Amino acid sequence: MNDPRPTVEFVYDFVSIPCHIAWQALRPMVEQAGARLLVTPVLCGGIFKATGNPGPLAVPAKREWYQRDLQLWARKRGVSMVISPFVPVRSLHLMRGSFVAEHRGEQPRYMDAMFDAIYVQALDAGRLDIYRELLERAGFDADAYLEGIERADIKRRLIDETNRAVARGVFGVPSFFAADELFFGQDRLEFVIEALATG
Repeated sequence: MNDPRPTVEFVYDFVSIPCHIAWQALRPMVEQAGARLLVTPVLCGGIFKATGNPGPLAVPAKREWYQRDLQLWARKRGVSMVISPFVPVRSLHLMRGSFVAEHRGEQPRYMDAMFDAIYVQALDAGRLDIYRELLERAGFDADAYLEGIERADIKRRLIDETNRAVARGVFGVPSFFAADELFFGQDRLEFVIEALATG
């Protein structure tokens, strides 16, 4: 049976601190609005390359301001967060793992575990040995994930979803689609929810 509820699509990459804030803050907002949350893993670096976006860390003065601003937003949204020395993490295998998690019915729990490891525990999840430890500690089948991220269909899916996001107008993450409208940034969550009511 089709679910008649409106949807919010969350386009994300674990490399993004704002994605961590958005993931924690958006879920209760979507639930309260009576909507469904869909998640779309992408590779932010691929989006930046395709759109010519240098990203928020390209200007040193902006980078320093940006970290302070994100800490303010995390506090405002009640989200636990630390600025890890390993950020930005190498997220390629983490994002491929999102599709493995989807296939195994473990996606929300996987996202919780990876965001927490990077932005609360400040671990270097970009390292494969650390990634294996994180999977095992969180109760996932680490072998299944490490084998899955090397599958051709998983690799292709990440490329396809990234290209599809660019084709839909996405230029960075976190991005959201609600009522067929694109929103960008964790500071736009209220507008995302408003779109559900008017869409």
